[in-house]
Amino acid sequence: MCKPPRRPAQRKSLKSRIAFLQYAAKTAYCPVRCSVLQKIDMIIIDFEASSLRKNSYPIEVAWGEHPETIRSFLLNPDYMAGWTDWNPKSYEYHRISPEILRREGIDPRLAAEKMIQELAGRNVYSDEPRYDTRWKNRLLADSGFDTSLIRILDLNLYLNQIISKASGCKTLGDYICDFSCSRQVRRHRAGEDVFWLLEFTAYVRKCLYGQTE
Repeated sequence: MCKPPRRPAQRKSLKSRIAFLQYAAKTAYCPVRCSVLQKIDMIIIDFEASSLRKNSYPIEVAWGEHPETIRSFLLNPDYMAGWTDWNPKSYEYHRISPEILRREGIDPRLAAEKMIQELAGRNVYSDEPRYDTRWKNRLLADSGFDTSLIRILDLNLYLNQIISKASGCKTLGDYICDFSCSRQVRRHRAGEDVFWLLEFTAYVRKCLYGQTE
């Protein structure tokens, strides 16, 4: 039996958390509501960070509305006061070293400015809104921006809604399994995570609305 891939236990992902999600009740298909959900324009965002501790900071951010429009930035912590936290276990997870950040990373304030320009007031989604909101807030606040200018929504909730509103017996875990088993295992980096989530969301939409329209 095909099983969704698991990411390390320190940070649960959309795939590992929802793979075993079961629905106890079925909701009747609503054409109007599903049409609205189907047409939502969304940008997906993802962060990598120095650790999962409270004083952690983002070391990489990526976002995109389509796979071909993904932006990704490594963030050099040397530009920011107080960005000194580091957990070697997190390095084992994302494989981004301090040396790589110093050599290839940009001033985080430049990434924050670009985020404000492109994401403020938009529908921005994450499969880990709790963590990604924390790192978004750290980046924007330390760069002198109002953190409320960008709000990160829950991609899990969105996918649950469109599945529960559509007829059929498949769960989100089934879609994850079908999608994941036909693709290669990816590295855990922000840009590649955004690419995977965009592709998966498009796959679910196509399956659902192709069945009902």
